[in-house]
Amino acid sequence: MIRNATIKVIGFQPLLQSNPTTVDRFHPISKRMAAINARKTRRTDEDYLELRELEIKAKTYFDEKLGVYVPGSWLIESFGKHSHAMAKIPKAEIRGSMFVADKLKLVYSGMDRVKTLEDIVKNDEFHHLMNVKQGQVRVIKACPIFNDWSFETELEFDDKIVDKTDIDRIFKHAARLGGYGDFRPTFGRANVEITHG
Repeated sequence: MIRNATIKVIGFQPLLQSNPTTVDRFHPISKRMAAINARKTRRTDEDYLELRELEIKAKTYFDEKLGVYVPGSWLIESFGKHSHAMAKIPKAEIRGSMFVADKLKLVYSGMDRVKTLEDIVKNDEFHHLMNVKQGQVRVIKACPIFNDWSFETELEFDDKIVDKTDIDRIFKHAARLGGYGDFRPTFGRANVEITHG
């Protein structure tokens, strides 16, 4: 039988996003980044600052109506990653037995100052710089960061595959120890509140 539950995820560590926009080499952001990087030794400080802003823009999940959001697939993938170890439920069965909305509105500190994606890009409060190894060198990478964050969704699940106890146990475990977003579980760890319908 299909059952319903409300899932509320409440972060207690900052959330980093990394939307894979630039995987598409023909995306306008990818093309602009490539044009700047093609300059090699002639890049200026302004070029590097523009690259940083382009990274933030590319990595932020943003919808014109919702604002900043998280993909609903994060919840299902996170559950599936832990389901076999905790309840002997194969990940393949999870994909066909649990459903949430595609985009889940993110609530976060400072969201009242964000009306457009440019409000994220132009505000250092939402920038996190990381020193990461790339090949033989270390480089600075920029990610959008959100504090005091949460999101909520309605979940439909097939209780012949996953029961209420599994829902509670696995979602709470996955959020607290696995986390969401990029560079988890250093970032993106959360608590979960679940209300069954």
